[in-house]
Amino acid sequence: MSPANEFVTTHPAELASHLLELNRLLNQNDTLNYWQRCADALLYHTGVDAVSIWLFPTHESIPEVTVRIGDFSDSRLLRVQRWEEALQNSPMVDLRPEVTGRIEEFQAIEIGKVDLGVGRRNEDLPILHMRLHADGLLHGGLSLAFSRQWSHRKSDYKALTQFVQLITDSGLRHRQLTITRRRLDQISLIAQVSQSLNGTLDMEAVLHETTEMTAYVLQAQAATLFLADERKGQLLFHMPTGKAGGVLREMRIPISQGVAGWVATNRQSIIVNDAAKDQRFLGRVDAETGFHTKSILCVPLLSQGRLVGVLEVLNKEVKSGFTTDDQAWLETMANQAAVALENAHLFQNLRKEQERMIRAEEEVRRQLNRDLHDGPAQLLNLIIMNVGVTRNLLERKRFDTVRSELDLLENLGRHANREIRTLLFELRPMILESQGLVAALHSYVRQLTESINSQAQVSGQPARPGKIHLEVEELPFPLIAQAEKNIFSIIQEAINNIRKYANASNVWLRVVLEGDFLLFSVEDDGIGFDLTSVQSNYESRDSFGLINMYERTEMLGGVLNIHSPSPATGKGTFIQGRVPVNGVQRTG
Repeated sequence: MSPANEFVTTHPAELASHLLELNRLLNQNDTLNYWQRCADALLYHTGVDAVSIWLFPTHESIPEVTVRIGDFSDSRLLRVQRWEEALQNSPMVDLRPEVTGRIEEFQAIEIGKVDLGVGRRNEDLPILHMRLHADGLLHGGLSLAFSRQWSHRKSDYKALTQFVQLITDSGLRHRQLTITRRRLDQISLIAQVSQSLNGTLDMEAVLHETTEMTAYVLQAQAATLFLADERKGQLLFHMPTGKAGGVLREMRIPISQGVAGWVATNRQSIIVNDAAKDQRFLGRVDAETGFHTKSILCVPLLSQGRLVGVLEVLNKEVKSGFTTDDQAWLETMANQAAVALENAHLFQNLRKEQERMIRAEEEVRRQLNRDLHDGPAQLLNLIIMNVGVTRNLLERKRFDTVRSELDLLENLGRHANREIRTLLFELRPMILESQGLVAALHSYVRQLTESINSQAQVSGQPARPGKIHLEVEELPFPLIAQAEKNIFSIIQEAINNIRKYANASNVWLRVVLEGDFLLFSVEDDGIGFDLTSVQSNYESRDSFGLINMYERTEMLGGVLNIHSPSPATGKGTFIQGRVPVNGVQRTG
């Protein structure tokens, strides 16, 4: 019997004792001692000089294992470390000398399902390297340093390999089972996260749940969610959480800066396990917050291709930092979070829109009440008073004076009629639905001019505005009904503001085509206003005119610009909307 076969049977009682001990250690989950005793058993039963076992940190809960026992000279240790480095950098590396020459002089040998590499250096004895597999997954490597007695027994490698498998197989399968369980736990956590996130439409709750669960699952010191504001080109820190999350406060950063900015711009995930050495790392955030960032895992939050935000996890508590497994889990998490955030955002916008509609409706009612009170109601009171005066004049037979009073009553009645017709037109211009925008604007300007002139005649004050200049061209195509309604409402709101506040003598109302865009504008020569000041506290004024003008333009895919004073005249206000033709043209 060859010596190689003898070591398997020479100490059967000791071997059985070793196997029982290894099984007990696995049952106790004492994996560190398990691999130590594996190395002891290999050294005792094979008669080699030294044994090295090195296992990858294949999962955050499966730490790296390094066990070296026996006679490791500096030369032997260097050769083992170089082989382990090659194995880590490329697990499927071809160990033939013509391929790996500069790494080590290896000879690849295939025995069964185990890859072997035999060191061939004249000044050193051979070292046998084995890859350690379980269910097709590479876990690490094992090296056996031979004495001179073993230097030429290549025929015994198969038996030696089988013995190594006997000793290590249970530990490798236990390790693989642990990894599988951890991944199942992560899948379960994703399901819990999904259920939790989709169980609420409250934006703050979604943000809080996302960051809290992320920091907990990935064992990180903090997690920060950035909401994307692409209109302003910014990322907004929101709800920083975790063990050190309270240090991070809400702030805005440009969307092109930092690791989060890189992820938002490129829409790709990234792992940075040494933040200080990464050029993308934005050090000023640490300087402003006092938080010390060491490692970063950052993923984009995308919903139907649209950037919702960025989720960033900081400072993994495991020394090795974030892993690709962490990244895969967080990307799955990010998909759930993006959908939940989008739903919460839509719900929040819907609720705000409902509240705004209610307040806008109340404002319209108040405005209508003021217009009726200040206009037709006052005129009707005058008519009633003058009817009484006229009756007294008739009883006194002062017929000449009665005639002039009747003329006044007729003028007051006509003016009241114009006021009411103008109010009805502004509430719902039927001509807009039947003849379109251009015809409606002509009718609106005509009725408005008559009402303004009539009011000036009754009050004895100059008409304001004195002249409305309508400069519109017939459009070569019809507009969709919603576009006509929105454009008319914007123009109407602008005219009403001019009448109330501008004290203008002239108003220019224009609608023209310019290439692929439809332009509409309202300009006056009045006193103008401080746009920045008005916009800063607009909602607190309980008025939504400007907001509605902006939003109606955006609904058409356009942009509304307001300048005060007007760039052309240096006074008054200039309001211009610019919408793409393909968004407002009626095709059917």
